Amino acid sequence: MKCGFFHTPYILPKRTPKQVFDWSLDLAQVCDQAGFADFMIGEHYTLAWENIPAPELIIAAAANLTKTIRFAPMAHLLPYHHPTRLANQVGWLSQVLEGRYFAGFAPGGHQTDAIAHGYDSVQDLFGPFSEALELMQKVWERKPFKYRGEYFNAGYPGVDDYPGYAIEYADNSPWQGKDNLEVAVTGISAPSPTLKWAGSRNYSPISFFGGFAQMKSHWETWADAMTEAGFTPERSRFRTCRDIFIADSDAEARRRALASGLADTWREYLIPIYKKFNLLQGIIDDSGTDIHPNDVDENFLVEHVWVCGSPETAIAKLDRMAEQVGPWGMIVVNSHDNIDNPEPYFESLRRLAAEVAPKVNMGAALVA
Repeated sequence: MKCGFFHTPYILPKRTPKQVFDWSLDLAQVCDQAGFADFMIGEHYTLAWENIPAPELIIAAAANLTKTIRFAPMAHLLPYHHPTRLANQVGWLSQVLEGRYFAGFAPGGHQTDAIAHGYDSVQDLFGPFSEALELMQKVWERKPFKYRGEYFNAGYPGVDDYPGYAIEYADNSPWQGKDNLEVAVTGISAPSPTLKWAGSRNYSPISFFGGFAQMKSHWETWADAMTEAGFTPERSRFRTCRDIFIADSDAEARRRALASGLADTWREYLIPIYKKFNLLQGIIDDSGTDIHPNDVDENFLVEHVWVCGSPETAIAKLDRMAEQVGPWGMIVVNSHDNIDNPEPYFESLRRLAAEVAPKVNMGAALVA
């Protein structure tokens, strides 16, 4: 099982952009040194708790500070970008990183971001998202075309479009070709329409955890769509995101977690969102309790939502998840703000990679 990092980022609203930028680079270096495989960075425009509007800048800055870890925007929100510009940016950056890059694309899920970009609702985003993605693919083909669409105008120049003299046109297609570019897509609801769409296009799935039944549904939705489209679903491509805090003992991990940005984020930001959109019920069902979502507190989170404890406890919790939903290829740690006291968090990341991930019992081989 590989380890990955999802830098949403969950960040205290009081942080300055400089603080977030520097923290991002610190995290990337720690994850790289610990042997993490992937580092994914969210793109948001109006959310103080998730404020990185330009993940590509962090990727570019982190590239020469790290050695092996791969980076991805997770995800570029296509309705908010011109497809030709973004196609060149993605392709160029993938070449800069020489393969240490993959892509995430999404329509966008936050109402305030949509309004800031001139849309009335997130319900209006799938049309421009689909059109932008198709145009990006055409730009990467590097064949002449001109397109006037419902949402975007774009093209690729041919010989007849040159300015009266021969030019050598830049190749900003993805590293080793567009078919070599991995694209990953996140899913949270069950069943997940985005993961069904991802499977139909041979894109990789990332499951935001909301209970065993939801995670199993994510795999089945993606795998069925892959099979129907003529592709082979492989469990090694299946990533799942969890909140994780590891220390010497369960008591110490609990103490550290409750004093960390992980607790701040859930207490002040995520619990109200999860309650509003009924995202806690799947985890409550797993817990075997009859607690009402409105009564979820930090004690419940430590026991049933977070992978919190000693390395042995973390292994046991992940073993149980594997027994319930089947194997997966990468455990992805959700990012939280620990700028004021980073070392316990960094220790947790290192111990996940060194002491936990190699010992989780996946049972069956990582294939469908």
